Order: sequence, then structure tokens, then C-alpha cells
Amino acid sequence: MAFTDLSYLDLLRGSLSLAFVIIALIIGLRILLKYFKFKNKVFISVSLTWIFLSASWWWPSFNFLNIGLFGFRLSNLSYLILANFFIPLAILFWIYSFSSLNLQNKNKIIVAILGLISVLYEIVLFVLLFTYPDLIGVEITPGVISRTPLTLGFAIFAILIAFIMGIIFAFNSIKSDDPKIRWKGRFLLIAFIFFTLGAGLDAISWTNPIIVVMIRLLLILSSFAYYFGFFLPEKMANWLIKA
Repeated sequence: MAFTDLSYLDLLRGSLSLAFVIIALIIGLRILLKYFKFKNKVFISVSLTWIFLSASWWWPSFNFLNIGLFGFRLSNLSYLILANFFIPLAILFWIYSFSSLNLQNKNKIIVAILGLISVLYEIVLFVLLFTYPDLIGVEITPGVISRTPLTLGFAIFAILIAFIMGIIFAFNSIKSDDPKIRWKGRFLLIAFIFFTLGAGLDAISWTNPIIVVMIRLLLILSSFAYYFGFFLPEKMANWLIKA
């Protein structure tokens, strides 16, 4: 197999998924590097949240590269691992970030419950991987693997948790007296709205190239908005405030 064996739609999906993953990884790593400057652990959790939220697109991205460079597609087992095992980690890191920045020791029992659910789900996935992998994902056609009700349900749960906490975080920032923080809140609002829309629409196997491009653009724009939500360059902030 090679790139020439892929359909136009598969080339679009693969290349744009790869673009989103690369951008998400770069954004996540740039945020992670801020830890060494500010020595605040929240920068680690915020960066890993975004990196692991992009994990659902790792398999199509790496599979696309593998087909083009080495001539064969990745195994179904690699899909089960890449598409599912990092989602609970993303939720755990986002729960830590949210509680550290917003709750200030209040209502942390809710955070503890959500964290426990994520840990238990990770354990269940690990057990099923070696016992009943068909309960994690099922191959519909060659190269197309569908989530089962269990993994699809948790993926939806994870997206909703990330969205709700992200919206609360964004609105808390928008209510700030500091105009720069208000703009950061607006970017976070855009990031989580765009990511939720993109992830939700991507759950459907679209055959329209325009819709495929639109979904990937939403995901890519959400990465940039997420970065600006935490690190808004001073010049950009001043321009936005004056505007």
C-alpha cells in the first residue's frame, strides 16, 4: 500500500488529522515548557490535557504516515490502545487543572468522583484488552474500526466533562476585571466550543470533503485558541484590548 492507493477522502482525512495532531503536540509542548519558567505544576497538567485530548486522532494520523512511508497499515490492537487509553488520562489531567485553578478546595468531592471513574475505566480497558478486545472496538471494514457502546459512551462523557469544565473556566476568566484575562477567557471559550463541535461531528463518518475539511479546521483552530487561552502574547493582548 501507498498514498496512491488511498482515496481522495482518505487522503484528506489522514493528512488533516496528522496536521491537527502535530499542532496539538506542538501547542501542548510549548505549554509544558512554561513549567520550567514558572515552576507551576498546572502547566504540566494543562499541556498533557490537550496532548491526550488529541489522542483519538493519533491512530488515523500514524496509520496515514505508516501507509505512505512503509506500505502497510497499523494493527487493530494499536487502534484500541491509541484511540482509547489516553482519554481517561486527559480527563484526569484536566480535572486536576480545573480544581487547581478554580475550586480552591471547594466541591473537590465531585472532582474526586470524576477522577475515580476515569481510573476505574482505565483499569477496565486494560483488562478487556487482553480478554474481550471486541468490547473496546470492532473492525467494520479494512482500516475502519468502530468504537463499541462502552468506549463511545466514555468518549462522549469525556468530551462533555472537558466542555463543561472548560466553559466554567472560561466564564470565570471573562468575568475578571483584568482585560487581558477576559480575552484569555474568550479564547478558552472558543477552544472548547470548537473542539466539542469538531469531536462530535467527527464521530460521524462523513463522505463530503467540505465537511471533513471543516471538522479538521475546527480542531486545528481549537488548538491555537487553547494556547492563547493560557498564554496570550503581550502585543496581541494590547491590540485586542485597544480594538
